[in-house]
Amino acid sequence: MKAAMVFNMAKYIEWPQESFGKSSAQLTVCSIGRGPFASALERYQGKTALGRPLALKRLASGDDPGECHVLVISGIEKRYMAGILEQTRKRPVLTVSDMPEFAQSGGVIGLVEHQGKVRFEVNLKAARQSRVKISSQLLKLARIVREGE
Repeated sequence: MKAAMVFNMAKYIEWPQESFGKSSAQLTVCSIGRGPFASALERYQGKTALGRPLALKRLASGDDPGECHVLVISGIEKRYMAGILEQTRKRPVLTVSDMPEFAQSGGVIGLVEHQGKVRFEVNLKAARQSRVKISSQLLKLARIVREGE
């Protein structure tokens, strides 16, 4: 379910044109950490979002996420999260995680379970810093949060 949400959300995000290089560039979805969320993304390899084929890439802790358009963070220790978010700050990378209080900690989109359903929170400040534009259609469905809330 969470992997499907990430795939569908990507259709409502606008990245700066320079983040793709050439017009036929792939939309690169990277994952860091272990667990079923990161593994579930593999079924979307080669599917298309925004007219671009999805390419999946697994990162190890310490890898540079610079060529990622979407970075899914899941199954890591919370103490590593701040460093990963610092690497992506001010880069055109949409960070997404199901870790508790992810959006409040500086991530762009946090997936949360509420009453048995998966919902999402958006940190608009983090989105602005990353220069990704989130469609108003997607924002209508989100809970907007601020860092530190």
